[in-house]
Amino acid sequence: MLRSTMHLRLKPGNDVDSAPLRPDEIIDDPSKASVTVPPVRRKGLSFHIARDTRRACEFVALAAALMLSASLFPKWIINEPVSVFWGTLIWLTTYAGLCAIGPDSAFDCRTDRLAQKIGYWLKATGAIIVLAFLSKDHLELSRLWIATGVTLGGVVIYGVMVVSDQLSESLHRNGTLGDRLAIYGTDGRVEHLLNILQNNDRRFQIDSIYGETRDVDVAAPDRIKLRWGLDDLIARARAGHIDAILLNLPWHEQGVVEHVMRRLEEVNVDVMIVPSELQLARRTMSIQRCGPFATIALYQRPMQGIGALMKIALDRSVAALALLFFGPLMLFIAAAIWIESPGPVLFRQKRRGMNNEPFTMLKFRSMHIAATDQNADKLVTRGDSRVTKVGAFIRKTSLDELPQLINILRGDMSLVGPRPHAYGAKAADRLYEEVVARYPARHRVLPGLTGLAQVRGFRGNTLREEDIIRRFDSDLEYIERWSISLDLVIIVRTAITLFFHREAY
Repeated sequence: MLRSTMHLRLKPGNDVDSAPLRPDEIIDDPSKASVTVPPVRRKGLSFHIARDTRRACEFVALAAALMLSASLFPKWIINEPVSVFWGTLIWLTTYAGLCAIGPDSAFDCRTDRLAQKIGYWLKATGAIIVLAFLSKDHLELSRLWIATGVTLGGVVIYGVMVVSDQLSESLHRNGTLGDRLAIYGTDGRVEHLLNILQNNDRRFQIDSIYGETRDVDVAAPDRIKLRWGLDDLIARARAGHIDAILLNLPWHEQGVVEHVMRRLEEVNVDVMIVPSELQLARRTMSIQRCGPFATIALYQRPMQGIGALMKIALDRSVAALALLFFGPLMLFIAAAIWIESPGPVLFRQKRRGMNNEPFTMLKFRSMHIAATDQNADKLVTRGDSRVTKVGAFIRKTSLDELPQLINILRGDMSLVGPRPHAYGAKAADRLYEEVVARYPARHRVLPGLTGLAQVRGFRGNTLREEDIIRRFDSDLEYIERWSISLDLVIIVRTAITLFFHREAY
C-alpha cells in the first residue's frame, strides 16, 4: 500500500513547445504563483558506490578472517610465511574476481545473494585446493587452515551482508541512499508501478512523476513531486536534479516512445523503460542474442551446461550415500510398518513430474491398507483414524519420505526442487490448477525431496487457497533463481527445519 497517500492533480508547468526553462523558473500557472515549489531533492549516495564500499569492507573482513585462521597454526606461519601470504592473496583475489565478473542476482533477496556469495567463496576455496595440489613443491598450504578459513569466511560473508542490508535500508528510508528517479508517463499502471518500486528497490529515490498532459490524476505520496512536460523533465535533468528516468509509456505507441528516447539523448542520465504488461507478469527476463537481433527471453531452462551436470552429480552421490547411511533405519521402519499393519511397506502414488509427466513416487506406507488414498482426494488431518501409530511417527518426523532417495537415483526426482503433488490434490476443495493459473510452470524442473517452499515453512495441508499460492510463488522463485549454491543452502536449512517443524501429521 502507498504510504501517506493523497490524491493530487498535475498543474500546468512550462509549455511543451517553449524553450527549456531553468529548474528554478519552472513553477505553476501564473494565476497560482503563490503555490510554493517543492525543494529540489539533494543527491544521495549512489547505490553503485554503496555496493563497492560494501565489497571493499567484505574483502577486508575476509582478509582478517584468513589471518585469524592462520594465527591458529603458529608453526605453519613461522615455517611457511611465503605460503601464508600467497595463499591468502590468491584466495581473496579469486573470490573478488568471481564477484566482479559474476552476474548480479535476479532478486533483491538475502537468501539468493547469500547463496550466490557462498558459491563464489566455495569456488575460490576449490581453486586454493587445486593450487595446493599442483604447487606442493613450492607452496605448503595447511589443510586445517583451508578448512578453518572457508568456515570463518562463510560466517564473515553472512555477517557483512546482514549489517550492510540493515544499514542500506536505514539510509534508503531517510533518503540518503539512492539515485534520484523521475517517472515519465502516467498511464493506468503508474500507481501499481510506484508501489512496487517503493517496496522493492533501494537503488533509487523516486523524485517526481511526469505526465504527458496537464490534467492527469495520480495517487502518490506527498514527498513525490507531480509535474508535466518533457521539456521540464529535460531541463531538470540537464541541471543535475535527476539521475535516472523511467519511461512508463505504452509499447504499442512506438512513435511516441522513439520521440521521447531521441529527446532524452540530450542529457547525461540513465534512461530505462517499463516492460509491457506481458513482460511485467514475468519476474525475471534477460536480453538474448538470436543472430543479429536482441530478443527478450521470457523463459529459459534454469539448469544447463556444467550447472546441470553438477546438479545431477550432487543428486546421485548424496542419494547413494544417504541410502547407505539410512539403510538400517529404513529396514527397521519397514519391519515396524509390516508388524503393525501387514501388507506392502511402500506406498506408490502417481505424481506430477518434470514437463508434467507422471511418475511413481515412493513413500513408506503410513495408513492402513484399506484406507490408502491414491488420488489424495481427502487430506490427512490431525488424529486421522486412517493413519497407523508407526505412520503417525514417520509422518511427524518426515521419515516416510526416505524411499524417495530411490526416485532420485532413478532420475525421477532431485534433492531440491518443487515438491511433487498428486493429481487430485486440492486447496479449499479446488484443484491446484484451478486456484493458480500458472500452476504448470512449476513443472519445468525435476520435483524435489525438499524445496524453497518447505524451508520457508509452507508445508502441511492446503486448507486455504493462500497455502498453495504461497508454495507456488516459492517454487517459481526457486526455478528462476536456481544455482548449486542455492541448493546447498536449502539442504542445510532443511536439516535445521526438520527439528522445529510442527505442521506434519
